[in-house]
Amino acid sequence: MTAPRLGWWWVAAPVLLVGIIAFQLGHVRFAGFTLAAGLGFAAVLRLVLPNALSGGLVVRSRLVDVFTMAVFGLVLAVITYSLDLHPRR
Repeated sequence: MTAPRLGWWWVAAPVLLVGIIAFQLGHVRFAGFTLAAGLGFAAVLRLVLPNALSGGLVVRSRLVDVFTMAVFGLVLAVITYSLDLHPRR
């Protein structure tokens, strides 16, 4: 038995990792937009690549995967944009 090929997931993974690190460092707005961009990029990769090359991005059908990642990315971008990060007096 051979291990499944992970495909092109590693192209989107560094973007998501940068977002997580930025969040840990306290750069909340940058982290939110970076994570949203990473999800959007992963959705595009899943949309354009065949299943054999998508590897770790394949969870369900192509339509469900792309829709889920795109909606999560868009919702995260909207939430990040609407954050009020200025302390109130």
